[in-house]
Amino acid sequence: MAQKKGHPKSEPFTKAEAVLLFAVLLLALGLRLWGIGFGLPEQFHADEPVVVHHALAYGTGDLNPHFFNIPPLVSYLLAACYGFFYLAASAAGKIGSIAEFEGLFFRDPSWFYLIGRAVLGALAGTANVWILYRLLRKHFSKAHGLLAAFFLAAAFLHVRDSHYIYADIPLLVVLTACFYPIWGFLETGRLRSCLGFGALAGTAVALKYNGVFIFVPFLAAFFLRTAFGGGAEKGRSSELGDPGPYAAALLAALVFSLLNPYAVLDGRFFLSEIAEQARAQGFTGFDHHLLYSLNGGLEFGLFAMAVSGLMISVWTALWRIKRTPQDDRRMTAAAFVVAYYFVIVFRGQHYDRYVLPLVPFLCFFAADLLVSLAKRVKLSDVSTALIGFLIAVPSLWNVCLSNQIFARQDVRALARERLEQVLPAGAALALDAPFFMPRLLPTVEQLEEKKHELAGGGGHSEAGSRRLEWMIKNAARDGRSRYRLHFLSTEPEGEHFLFARPAVPYDVEGLKKRGIQYVLTAKLNPGFQKVFYEELSQKGVLLARFSPYRNKARAWPIDRQPLTGGPFLWQELIAREANGQIIEVYKLN
Repeated sequence: MAQKKGHPKSEPFTKAEAVLLFAVLLLALGLRLWGIGFGLPEQFHADEPVVVHHALAYGTGDLNPHFFNIPPLVSYLLAACYGFFYLAASAAGKIGSIAEFEGLFFRDPSWFYLIGRAVLGALAGTANVWILYRLLRKHFSKAHGLLAAFFLAAAFLHVRDSHYIYADIPLLVVLTACFYPIWGFLETGRLRSCLGFGALAGTAVALKYNGVFIFVPFLAAFFLRTAFGGGAEKGRSSELGDPGPYAAALLAALVFSLLNPYAVLDGRFFLSEIAEQARAQGFTGFDHHLLYSLNGGLEFGLFAMAVSGLMISVWTALWRIKRTPQDDRRMTAAAFVVAYYFVIVFRGQHYDRYVLPLVPFLCFFAADLLVSLAKRVKLSDVSTALIGFLIAVPSLWNVCLSNQIFARQDVRALARERLEQVLPAGAALALDAPFFMPRLLPTVEQLEEKKHELAGGGGHSEAGSRRLEWMIKNAARDGRSRYRLHFLSTEPEGEHFLFARPAVPYDVEGLKKRGIQYVLTAKLNPGFQKVFYEELSQKGVLLARFSPYRNKARAWPIDRQPLTGGPFLWQELIAREANGQIIEVYKLN
């Protein structure tokens, strides 16, 4: 069979390559499954419950998410997983009705979270590794494919976030797959490639809105064919009037609408949510994600290799007299990395996960540079593989530290067990930063109040009401102490989640007047509410202190960035023995 123009010479798939690929995929899956049950049955990831609760609420028949800060496709996929779970449990005689299935979640949600983490996290993350391998083997070489797949399998940020139920990792699967039709369009300029890209791009945006930036490399591919007549490849050249890009955009919009139908059916609310989400984005600084998120997410060796590979690829392609088809492919990948980075600089947040879409492509550039150097100095395959392994060792070390932390008891769970033994039932408590607090239970009276607040509400309030009814009915059976919970807030009169009310101000004397006896604080940042904490230490008695650090005397966290799931910086990972933040418990005099 004749070799396609623009493709590297086909390399036979050998037994050795099969063994290496299997080892890489097994490593990827194993690292992502290790510690996947972290925190359960309690939930210690800030965003997971949003996805899970929406997925379960669709069982009421209302498929409108009533929430568009992230698109609903991930929760739809998770709802489908729960449907299969229900059918399997029903066929096995474990579940007799929807009510029993719902009760299973209320009693212990562990299985529901494990299913979501396994499918949308570990399996999706491993699939991303495999797709990157296939993409690069087809369009570059098997060395590119295997090395990039290994780098992605070992990339710390990718592994850590593959433990979570969220849109990030499924998005990466689709973004990586988008380069099949992008590079196919570079080669042939055919409408079929444009339509394939449009379908995948629409899916990417339906997973997470930042997927829209995958249009940047597609437009770069169109520009390369338009400006240079197909670059170094022969075939049909693209023109400004070419219908392909327009067809891709229309199909992407159609697919997005099909996968997120309430963006159209509930369009006014959808647009208001998008506007609200946009207001939460801002300037993060030119170097924050470079020095913090990417450097920490890949660790220095792999990160330096990736950035060097990117810069050399762009420089070579710009100054080569006759560009090769592979130069054009590198340019499209570089266009995505550079454009997306500038987007999150000007319209992003400081969370490290914002750089995740860049990770597979940076792994490609790292592999590309290593393969190029190996050819230049004529390294053997074994030597190249050894160098690749050494480059990934720091990232792998972080992965092991992180997974060990995930596998241990969370400091919040430890604090809950101890406090339920020493705090008198029914005591009034004020909790600082609810996400970092032990999951103490509210009194039945407070549950009744919350149920009354939900009555007649919109959205999925019916599902929330049933959960509250179950909690009230079973309050006496669990044998756990319950407390009158209040939540410290800088804006106590503002909007708060149902389970983060009533809100109270950071005011020690005001807390006393409300009859609050104990205050639980999360030591996050020494500059936040400094006067309140100083007054609390003077007018209250430190009753207990719980620390996730090996050095129990540490006063503040090493990393002051927000903690959504698990720790990030290697300094944090090596200093910790548990997940969570420092918790102090004061008794007010």
